Amino acid sequence: RPARPSRASPVHAATPPHTNPTMAPEAVKKSPVGIVADLPAQKKKPSEIRAEKNEATREEGNALFKAGNVTAAAAKYTECIDSDPQDALSLANRAECYLRARQFHLALRDADAARAADPAKPKALYKRAMALNGLGRYPEAVKTLKELLAVEPEDAAAKNALAECEMLTQQAFMGDYNMPALLFGRLAMSFRRCADYVGPVAVAPIPEKGRGVVVTKDVKAGDLLCVSSPLAVAPLRAGAEMALIQGLVAAAARAPADMKLISCLPVESDAAKAGEAPVPDLALFRKHLSKGDETFPDPMPSQETFARHCAAVVKTAAVRNAASVGVYALPSFVNHGCAPNACKVVIGHTLFLRAARDMQKGEEVVMKYFEVTSPEPERAALAKRFGIDACACQRCKLERVGEAEAAAASAEAAAAAKRAREAAVADPANKKPGMDRDGEKAASRAAAQVMESLAVTSPATLVAAMRGKAKASHAEITAALAEWKRTKGKSGAPDPNVLVELATWFDAKATQIGLDDTRAAWARTSVLQVYANIAHCLSAAGLLEARGEVLTKLAATLAAGDGASFEHCKQLAVAVQNARRLGGAEAAKRTAEAEKEAASTLAVRYGCGAGEDEREITLELLKHLEHAAMESVGEFCEGA
Repeated sequence: RPARPSRASPVHAATPPHTNPTMAPEAVKKSPVGIVADLPAQKKKPSEIRAEKNEATREEGNALFKAGNVTAAAAKYTECIDSDPQDALSLANRAECYLRARQFHLALRDADAARAADPAKPKALYKRAMALNGLGRYPEAVKTLKELLAVEPEDAAAKNALAECEMLTQQAFMGDYNMPALLFGRLAMSFRRCADYVGPVAVAPIPEKGRGVVVTKDVKAGDLLCVSSPLAVAPLRAGAEMALIQGLVAAAARAPADMKLISCLPVESDAAKAGEAPVPDLALFRKHLSKGDETFPDPMPSQETFARHCAAVVKTAAVRNAASVGVYALPSFVNHGCAPNACKVVIGHTLFLRAARDMQKGEEVVMKYFEVTSPEPERAALAKRFGIDACACQRCKLERVGEAEAAAASAEAAAAAKRAREAAVADPANKKPGMDRDGEKAASRAAAQVMESLAVTSPATLVAAMRGKAKASHAEITAALAEWKRTKGKSGAPDPNVLVELATWFDAKATQIGLDDTRAAWARTSVLQVYANIAHCLSAAGLLEARGEVLTKLAATLAAGDGASFEHCKQLAVAVQNARRLGGAEAAKRTAEAEKEAASTLAVRYGCGAGEDEREITLELLKHLEHAAMESVGEFCEGA
């Protein structure tokens, strides 16, 4: 028999006891030695298993967040938080998801919970500050960011956010906005956002109108009354109404404060019914003073009920701009007026409302809902689209004096025009080129003859007679101006003398029936196109000095009827351009005078440009306004 290997055999001698002979040398060195090797493997603690599982789930959430799916990412972080309510990292991450979804009250809750769970990590402080910023609670955001910078003094994002929140705090409390930088887009994107501001105004009951806005102290032209960001905004196109309703519903669902605010907005244009609604507390519009104690109503209104409310808000209170339509909280209570004493400017989508003229304490603030350079019957038709059955402004009341006589004469003129048009169309002689093929010339002449016999004894008959007389020459002059532009002046300028005589007649009649300067200007605003056509004809004829006089009258008329409006400012810009074209020894003096007059009105509308060191701002504004007047485009500062 072969001999049994001894204990000193090389095979065992090289193998330590209790080890696998086939194990690699490096593994042998790491193997437990002695009695430890005989112990069973230790089980992981439940907390360790939970932490590992949460870490894996959190990584899934991070991947979803990076892919842009913040809703799904928030759900993953919620799984982690349900498993461990003290998971500070998941709380901070979910707060970021809520920030991206603009659910700032939820982001604030999670940021506070993350901070409480792990005070040593400052990450949650930045989330908290951004949530407070989104809620409009700027002073608290500033305080939180300073706390963060005390721990992380080189945090660039925190420094930038602190500068933004300090700017917004100044805006909300003082109404201090860098208007040139906002108007001309000279701020970094994060600094173009504006805080809401409530100036010397309050919501109050208004006779014949229900509720409205009044000034709480004497104010000067150009004083800032309020600044408001839209609760919902949409481009001015088909589907805008539904987009606004959906925007309001979404805003209310995101924040309890917005739901409370939207719930109190006007929903009834009828003065009697609107007057029954309570006057809202101005604290609702001052989010920067909020204590953060807002809660959703219990029980919550059904989605269908709240959607109907939002639809009524849009129908009653939506503010139409040149390129967009929006629902603005405090401005939604401002009533319409055909001779407004306040002017609105939209920068981006933020609405700035300023006093267009001096106002006394307790005076109602009114702005225009639509263009007001048309006669009262046409304005009344427009007003009905906004739920206004009869405009109660002083200008409309004035122009309704004598409306029965004016309406009867207008109806008779329309009938005469119809008969003349039919006769002209049936006349074979008018079939030839250049003749009155559609009968419009004959119709205009027939209507003018009827209006010639109208006795002018009131504002209504004055405006109606002027419109009837001007119609006979309006079509010919418009066609001649179009041809003059097409041929670049080769076709000859139309003769303005007919319109000049008509304007002289109008002013004499206004004085004859006892209208003062303001009321005569209101009546003239209703026939403004006649004066604009005179200015066009004089420009075409090269009669710039005479044109300058007409432009001055146009500006004075708009100052009384639509002061500091976009149209008013454009007319002033055209007047400056006309003064520059005059030439001669006094060209510089006339230009300086025109610029000075324009600067005072531009400052009222835009809040800048009137200072002695602000001439460059005035010139830049004039450049934009001249372009708008020449190209017939909207206001340069409004967003689409």
